[in-house]
Amino acid sequence: MAVIKVLTLNMWGVPMVSKKTKERSQYLIEHLLVSDYQIVGLQEVFTEWHAKFIQNGVESVFGHSHWFRSGSLGSPGLLVLSRYPIIEVDFHPFCFEWVSSVYSSWGLVAGKGVGMCKIDHPVMVIDFYITHIHANYTHVGYDPYTGHRINQMFAMAKYIGRSSPANAVLAVGDFNCVEDETAVEVFLETSGLSDSYRELYPDRINNPGYTNDTPECSWRAETSTAALCSNGTCKRIDYIFYSKSNIECKSCDIVLGKIPGKNFSYSDHLGVTSTFAIKNRKPQIKISAD
Repeated sequence: MAVIKVLTLNMWGVPMVSKKTKERSQYLIEHLLVSDYQIVGLQEVFTEWHAKFIQNGVESVFGHSHWFRSGSLGSPGLLVLSRYPIIEVDFHPFCFEWVSSVYSSWGLVAGKGVGMCKIDHPVMVIDFYITHIHANYTHVGYDPYTGHRINQMFAMAKYIGRSSPANAVLAVGDFNCVEDETAVEVFLETSGLSDSYRELYPDRINNPGYTNDTPECSWRAETSTAALCSNGTCKRIDYIFYSKSNIECKSCDIVLGKIPGKNFSYSDHLGVTSTFAIKNRKPQIKISAD
């Protein structure tokens, strides 16, 4: 059975803010080198040295990669690693309305948007989309960025709609939205994609799938005002969406909490990994070498 195994992780690589970035990245590299992931999507890899550090570290296994560039900062922080050739790349920037705050300015200079890598899997071409949607920086009361997230996820869904039905479609990233937010509902309805974790674990009570502000994330106190999940602050905001028409989700797990033997975690988010079986091999649309 031909499969596709994917990992997404917000790497927490914010310059001058994130802690132990190089050390955590080295542990991630070591994990990836012995893993069976085929495609990895990382967010918050904002600087070129960080991207090259990871790319060079995993090159023997993930021989193909792309770090997207955009905005005044130089990159939206999106890095794709693949075992298979990347035959086309594209980037769709989000429109961004200014909201006066230090955080919104970070979103502006980062040049947020959707990255796309067309990957030549041996069985089926994969349109692999990656993003990092604008965050909620208020957490309590009115959130001035709700509209931004709805607009960004709608724009991403419309952009994904350009994919050929012959290709498998995967959309991963830090969406900064819990699953009952309007933005997620708009995205799923418009894109036609499915949520890999929730497809396998429909019971939200027993399988919440939290990926942020959880006890497994040792950095949570340094990145937000959140407390433990018992206080209702844990969130599921990292997703792997997929096209049910030609691939079937076989497994989905929340991974990469505390680093083995260390008292800190890989990131301030947990990772999500999903494995898909290819259901049918439709004619593939590839880019000509001419």
